[in-house]
Amino acid sequence: MKRTFPPCIAVLGPTASGKTAYAIHLAKRLNGAIISADSRQVYAEMNIGTAKPREAYAQHTHNSATPDMIDGVPHYLLNIASIDHAYALSDWLADAHAALAVIAKNKQLPIIAGGTMLYIDALLDGYDIPDIAPNPELRKELEQQSPEILYKKLQELDPASCKFIESHNTRRIIRALEVMNATGEKFSTLRSASASQYAATRIGIFPGWDAMKSNVETRSRDMLAQGLAAEAAALRTNYPTSPLLQTINYKQALELADGQLTEEQAVASMSQATLRYAHRQMSWWNRRKDIGWICA
Repeated sequence: MKRTFPPCIAVLGPTASGKTAYAIHLAKRLNGAIISADSRQVYAEMNIGTAKPREAYAQHTHNSATPDMIDGVPHYLLNIASIDHAYALSDWLADAHAALAVIAKNKQLPIIAGGTMLYIDALLDGYDIPDIAPNPELRKELEQQSPEILYKKLQELDPASCKFIESHNTRRIIRALEVMNATGEKFSTLRSASASQYAATRIGIFPGWDAMKSNVETRSRDMLAQGLAAEAAALRTNYPTSPLLQTINYKQALELADGQLTEEQAVASMSQATLRYAHRQMSWWNRRKDIGWICA
């Protein structure tokens, strides 16, 4: 039986655009609860470098039915995964449906908020994602290869998937290769959309590139001041082979910790990488005609 849910709102936009603040504003006005659509804030061990709100900083996971309270508003799907366990798009979709059921039971308005483009589209457009079990041996082999080699392999096997998988997202590339290895089919064809079960209003937050540049640089400096280098170093000690160490902000923080970058160079590198990602996010969403954009 196909799930059906009451109407919801999606607050989306590039990183550092002000999505979280706007989503909280809506939730307070409309008796809402927020579902985070962020592929890095799901990890309990990744706090400072993911721009997770300080009230939700954690080291231990909880289940998808348990919210983190931020400014008095329940936020679901933060801190629900650990770095040392594989967490795929199909897992997030299952957790999102579980959270939606809790929110509906509480008679609140679901507000999907985040910048992970594929998460939002997969949930609201009804993607059918194959539930393929992880292959530890294959993952170990792939994780030893550079992001450039992995992306080239993805381009060769399934060029269409490169339209929605970023070249820096090693974990998602590995997952796509893993699924194709198990099924013998292209990942892009497996990621099919069915009729959506949601009446979703999509609101895009974009303050303009000048404001974005300022926001990103300020946030990069704040992350380092809050101890991002130490957080990144601790993650490397505990999870030395994790591809998540290549995540934007963590990669540069480790280079700072290792003396490869000065603090100013780290700020510049973090800001440049974040803005490149923001441009990719906007390119993704500019294809859609169902987003109402505002400057918040």
